[in-house]
Amino acid sequence: MKSKIIALSAISAGFIAIILTLGAYIEFFDLVSIVLASVFVILPLYLKSYLGAFLTYLAGGVIAFLFSGFNVMSLVFPSYLVFFGVFPIIRCFMADKNINKWLAFFLGLIWCVGVFYGMYFYYVGVMGMTISDLPTWITDGILYFIGLGGIVFYIIFDRFIYLARIVADRYLGRIIK
Repeated sequence: MKSKIIALSAISAGFIAIILTLGAYIEFFDLVSIVLASVFVILPLYLKSYLGAFLTYLAGGVIAFLFSGFNVMSLVFPSYLVFFGVFPIIRCFMADKNINKWLAFFLGLIWCVGVFYGMYFYYVGVMGMTISDLPTWITDGILYFIGLGGIVFYIIFDRFIYLARIVADRYLGRIIK
């Protein structure tokens, strides 16, 4: 690896570790932190280094897991490791290799909705969250609402990653010579 890739990957992993650690400690910041961490995963892709992006993803997640005191009860780490850290890399890879846009969209959509269902069952089954305080029309159709929410979120998140890569490439092009 070149020194530019190593330096950019290390800086990105540091930012990911800080953001995910904050998300593990601050409950209302957990979902925001995993979305922000996904932006820093794509920074090494400016130098066309998928290995650097993957190592950034792993290093940032492991360092944050260590700094959070091995907090397995937080939503941050399962969702980052399963979707939010890997998806931006795969999304950019499919875009760079000219994979069919509709195929890439539907594979990502199925993956995202599956993660949303997994997060729901993680919160209810592992963390013991109860949904009995919600109105009955919501509790009766909670699985439908989660699926619909996953679809809407994926459409927004997919576009967000696309735009974040454009903005990151523009600014990194000014910084890195």
